[in-house]
Amino acid sequence: MKRLFPTLATLLALAPPALAQGLELPQALQTLPRTLDWKSADLNYESAVRQLEAAQAALGFKLSGGADYSLRESSGSNLILSSTASIGLLPWSSSADAVRSAERALEQAALTRRDARNNLWITLHTQYFNLRLAQADLAVAQATLALRERQLQIVSAQNQAGAATLSELLAAQQNLDTARSGLVSAQGALELARLSLSNTLGQNPQQLGSPSTPPEEPSLPAESLEDLLQRALERRSDVLRALLQLREAEENLASAERDRWIPNASVSASYSSGGNSLSAGLNFKSGVASVSAAVPLVQGTGGSPAQGYNLGLSLSVPLFDPVSDSLIHTAHTALQAARQALETARKAAELDVRQKYQGLQTAKAAIAAARAGLNAANQNLRTAQARLQAGTGTALDVQLAQLGLLQAQRNLEAALIQAQLAALALQNALGTNLTASLGGNR
Repeated sequence: MKRLFPTLATLLALAPPALAQGLELPQALQTLPRTLDWKSADLNYESAVRQLEAAQAALGFKLSGGADYSLRESSGSNLILSSTASIGLLPWSSSADAVRSAERALEQAALTRRDARNNLWITLHTQYFNLRLAQADLAVAQATLALRERQLQIVSAQNQAGAATLSELLAAQQNLDTARSGLVSAQGALELARLSLSNTLGQNPQQLGSPSTPPEEPSLPAESLEDLLQRALERRSDVLRALLQLREAEENLASAERDRWIPNASVSASYSSGGNSLSAGLNFKSGVASVSAAVPLVQGTGGSPAQGYNLGLSLSVPLFDPVSDSLIHTAHTALQAARQALETARKAAELDVRQKYQGLQTAKAAIAAARAGLNAANQNLRTAQARLQAGTGTALDVQLAQLGLLQAQRNLEAALIQAQLAALALQNALGTNLTASLGGNR
């Protein structure tokens, strides 16, 4: 194992100085709320909040004032001040429809924000562990290069002594060239992995610390697969969006039927005395109630306005309206399409959860295989060291066993990373809010 330390030391020496400092995964996750993608998702949600507030304000009490001035040759000047108050009183008013639409838009914005945050969470985990794996790959590439250089030295000496053919010498040289190419590729992959993580975190790549948090083996959920499927149908954003679209289609159909069958009726009442007037009305079609008052400030010399009460009722019943009938048929079609979309979303969600669950099981099985490979690599190294001490083996055999151990360690880390990412993918498929610990519920 002592022969491994120069390789790791060389890795740290080749890396930028900032990489010698550790970057823990929880520390990196805490920076997510400050990233541009996170802030962009928050802004889209806040926009939906403002739209709902505007719709709610439009539904409430409204008051307006005005003035009317006239000058006639026969009666002189007239100046009347007036004021009108209105409110959406009936549940099918256009303002109430706008509020319900804004509420659905806010729910969709919340689901979109959660998806964006979850994707950012998974992306950061992936990039963080990719950087760890790239460092391990670089260590393997450096150890491979050292081994190939040693093998070429031995074959060259054997060729000079007549114990190795020219073909064997050329093969050793080719192996060395391949190892050099692999080292260049590993160095490039490490740089790209560092750039990807630094871009997500919004940091300078040279100031990015070395990822120091190792991957952990996840466990399967305690619930049965059927319980997980039920949870996914209740929480997944795609299913919830389909439900919102179904609600919207139902309300659109109800609105089209109201527009078709509710008569255009209004009732009004007014009273006037000495030029002062007060009136109230309710339009059943629009669902809006209004009250208005008028007071004359300047009154001409003409006759006094009429005085007394006035009641009015207006009614218009649509007997033949093909346009409204067509809108109803269109709304029925949209409702059927929304129901089918919901069923499709549920089936897709069930399939996705099953695939993610199977993926986690497969990843956990790969961990067991990687651990067995690591145990075998450890045993091979002990055997090579024992043979070297006994004089029946060579230092090259030990170096080859050390490379096998380094590769086995890298394979185990890769298997653990794959399993941890598979566990995150399963939780995301179940509709879990992965960023709750970072204030993701807000």
